[in-house]
Amino acid sequence: MNNLVSTQAITFMLSVLNGLFLGVIYDFIRIFRRIIKHSRLVVNVEDFIFWVFGSLIIFIEIFNNNDGTIRGFLYIGVFLGLILYFLLISKWVLTIFMKLYGIIKKILAFIFKIIIKPIKLIFHPLIIIHRKAYKLLKKFRKWLIIRYKKMKKQIKIIAKKK
Repeated sequence: MNNLVSTQAITFMLSVLNGLFLGVIYDFIRIFRRIIKHSRLVVNVEDFIFWVFGSLIIFIEIFNNNDGTIRGFLYIGVFLGLILYFLLISKWVLTIFMKLYGIIKKILAFIFKIIIKPIKLIFHPLIIIHRKAYKLLKKFRKWLIIRYKKMKKQIKIIAKKK
């Protein structure tokens, strides 16, 4: 009898750990949602996939540790693990990862600026030359149009004389 109780206690603790694990996975989904904004439909699809994944994990654990026997205390353990995680740990995980994301974002922006600066210095004179050439070509185009219209008038005048 004592062996059965200790086995069930271990199985209960494993279900609590499964709840904690599912909480961590869901927090990573929440972090991903904060980094990249999602539509309501995508959030619903992500939640559906998460719960299918979570159900599979719980089913596999029940099958491996409890020979597939579904017991109420296993679900209580999972929900207890989720509740403990979201009440005690989730806030810290979200805060730490979002600050870490902010730091990484700033570092990458700084590195990007360092890489882009020499490229800008190289291409800046080319851009200036391009702008001046474009303006000259635009003026030349206008000049050609005016010359074309004058020639057209002269040709009409010559054609009327004949």
